[in-house]
Amino acid sequence: MAHVVLNFNAFLEKTKLKDDGSNYTDWVRNLRIILIAAKKDYVLEAPLGEAPILENQDVMNAWQSRVDDYSLVQCGMLYSLEPGLQKRFEKHGAYEMFEELKMVFQAHARVERYEVSDKFFSCKMEENSSVSEHILRMSGLHNRLSQLGVNLPDDAVIDRILQSLPPSYKSFVMNFNMQGMEKTIPEVYSMLKSAEVEIKKEHQVLMVNKTTKFKKGKGKKNFKKDGKGVAAPGKPVTGKKPRNGPKPETECFYCKKSGHWKRNCPKYLADKKAGNTKGTAE
Repeated sequence: MAHVVLNFNAFLEKTKLKDDGSNYTDWVRNLRIILIAAKKDYVLEAPLGEAPILENQDVMNAWQSRVDDYSLVQCGMLYSLEPGLQKRFEKHGAYEMFEELKMVFQAHARVERYEVSDKFFSCKMEENSSVSEHILRMSGLHNRLSQLGVNLPDDAVIDRILQSLPPSYKSFVMNFNMQGMEKTIPEVYSMLKSAEVEIKKEHQVLMVNKTTKFKKGKGKKNFKKDGKGVAAPGKPVTGKKPRNGPKPETECFYCKKSGHWKRNCPKYLADKKAGNTKGTAE
């Protein structure tokens, strides 16, 4: 394999490790990428140790090569620190510097991992909001978890995405689960964007139907200029069927006269008021 020259300039182009350690996880990841490429990542695994007893030239050459690697990595790491950390670690060897930085800042990384994880698993899409914005938010949280060393299976990520959708996506979720779809995360994002278009169309049709039904509602009234409602022609205001009155030949059971019923009989009403209707048929 071709020999890779260690180029810390590429590392220095990245954000330096801040004095508060807020970007510690990113810094470690970038450092390891460079050292692995240069085959010097072993420097972070163990201290240099004591020099060997002089035995032969080959052993001394190997030892000197390790010394050079540790020195080069140490300088590169110091260059990648902000001034406050440089002053603190300028006397440390590469391995010792890496271990102490880990001890100081790993707690911060753990707190960030907890906070990002909490946001990812509690994230919910609001009804009628943009699915694209929701996807970007979920994708950003998922990527950050990966950067922090939390590697979730794709199935678990897809389940979390489906769980975060509002009720209007219920049919989409049921269809996805029932068909046992095995899709990648980007494919699920694409499907959600297509589903959003269909859901918006259905919502518009539903709103049009509701509006039309409202316009065709019963109980219309005509209004006079003074604002009082009157019944539409041919229809009573109350909507009840009018009751027919007694026919002219109808005989009253109380007074035996024609043209009215007992309940409308003047004599019956007068006697009833005077209390003289006892024993009479109703």
